[in-house]
Amino acid sequence: MLAVVTKSLRPVTRETSAIVRDKGARPVIVTVIGGVLELRAKGLRSTETLDLAWCYMAAVKQRLQVQKAERAKGRRRR
Repeated sequence: MLAVVTKSLRPVTRETSAIVRDKGARPVIVTVIGGVLELRAKGLRSTETLDLAWCYMAAVKQRLQVQKAERAKGRRRR
């Protein structure tokens, strides 16, 4: 079954359940604009901007590192 996915033509902003400590505990606000993520702590104006392609590649690299460590751990036990 295929999921229907729409393209992000307009900015979409959501409040997440993630909490950061930036001048107190605050939820993270995420805005998706095309291929970019903007992150900011709720109530603050400063934003952090991330390219979605970079986020994807960082996630893949992290997964591969975890898999490599698990394989090495399995070899040590033998």
